[in-house]
Amino acid sequence: MKLRLIAAVALLVIAVSAAVGATLYLEHSTQRMTEALETALEAALTKSPDWKAATDEVTRLWERSSSFLHVLLPHMNLNELEWTLGTLPEYLEQRDHALYIEQCVRGLQCVKTVREMERPTLGNIF
Repeated sequence: MKLRLIAAVALLVIAVSAAVGATLYLEHSTQRMTEALETALEAALTKSPDWKAATDEVTRLWERSSSFLHVLLPHMNLNELEWTLGTLPEYLEQRDHALYIEQCVRGLQCVKTVREMERPTLGNIF
């Protein structure tokens, strides 16, 4: 009986630790993505020469975090974000400021939605 109780407590600790780790990873990755998208948006609005570097940073961050996020989150939300971020380099290449800015704003909204939907709050749990 005592061994079963220890095993149950150990499994509970593992499950809670995994949930906390996944939540922290999600918060960290969405925060970095938000900062990168805001930098890209600002560079596009000011027509700064850093426009390409900001786009490369957004792409790099997405490539680093997308595989793990696809394991954690529903694909419907991530597919829209992936499509939105995938169009940024194309609009950069075409020098289409208006569409680039629109996609940056849309990307920021997608990241915010993902973060809020997956944040463990009472409203999301009950």
